[in-house]
Amino acid sequence: MNKYAILANPGHNRIYFDTALKIAISEIEAIAKAYDMEINDIEEGDIGLPASIIFSTNRKLTDEDFRVLGFSSIYYALFEIVEDSLLRPIDIPDFHTFPESMVQILKYNGKTNEQFTRLMVNLAITVCGTNSKKITLLDPMCGKGTTLYEGFIRGFDVKGIEIDGQWTKEIQTYIVRYLKEGRYKHKVVKSKQTDSKGKKIADTFALTSAATKADYNDKNVQAFQIYNSDTTCANLLIKKKSCDIIVSDLPYGVQHGSKNHKGSKISRSPLELLKSAIPAWNHSLKIKGSMVLSYNEFTMKYRDVEAVLLENGFKVLNESPYNNYLHRVNQSINRNLIVAVKVN
Repeated sequence: MNKYAILANPGHNRIYFDTALKIAISEIEAIAKAYDMEINDIEEGDIGLPASIIFSTNRKLTDEDFRVLGFSSIYYALFEIVEDSLLRPIDIPDFHTFPESMVQILKYNGKTNEQFTRLMVNLAITVCGTNSKKITLLDPMCGKGTTLYEGFIRGFDVKGIEIDGQWTKEIQTYIVRYLKEGRYKHKVVKSKQTDSKGKKIADTFALTSAATKADYNDKNVQAFQIYNSDTTCANLLIKKKSCDIIVSDLPYGVQHGSKNHKGSKISRSPLELLKSAIPAWNHSLKIKGSMVLSYNEFTMKYRDVEAVLLENGFKVLNESPYNNYLHRVNQSINRNLIVAVKVN
């Protein structure tokens, strides 16, 4: 029997950290299941470390196993527990293309915690069955871009749709400045997108870049695209079956709102918005592609979100380790998430 301990990332905010270990146990189980890594007796640690998770395996883990465990949103350091409960540190190779600072620097009101964003991306990757050489991530309600930055530093191509023009401008300004200051070669193209009748439906920002000059010169680049548009128009903006995963933090119905696709009226019903948008999102996703959505249980219920997804060609994964992610953010937000795979 081999035993290991993961030291928890202290970057979680205080309220999320109260339940982060419980949630991370499910996340690690999902990662292990996806990568054929059998783990046992996983639990919160009590071995003299700060917040940690310990588990055992029937075989000694390999470098590839260690790399995969480094994906975990809770990961800060990994140790093998050896004789007399001594801890042997394990070097984890960095899996990022661009630095993590890209997603960490920005701080603003309402920003989704980066570790929770990583958890959602991890869950989406573990159940995605598209077998694409490079993952394309879509956040159809991308806000100020946290999920896009997380996908980009993971080496994915990313696409985001956001109706707030000021927010999309802030994303553009930030990503270009970050790449310039880091001296990463990049190219930007701005355009307008129209529907079949010639009516403008989006202002589009498309950026290509690479983490090294050699990759950029060899055209081994990553794409970062933003559409300033209504998310219900995703089927007009995004090529059919072009995305591998959809990850999005839905409006909580507290500070966020959304424009109705028929006009400029602001709607504060996230469930109505989801019902309107999900067919367009489905259009963009490949068969066996996955979707992970987080939402506020005070304004939507799991069973209601599940019903919408089932009616629109998705299989909902509602058993362990893809359930039991409910946690309190503040007195008006009780956040949950749902994991689904596109079947038709």
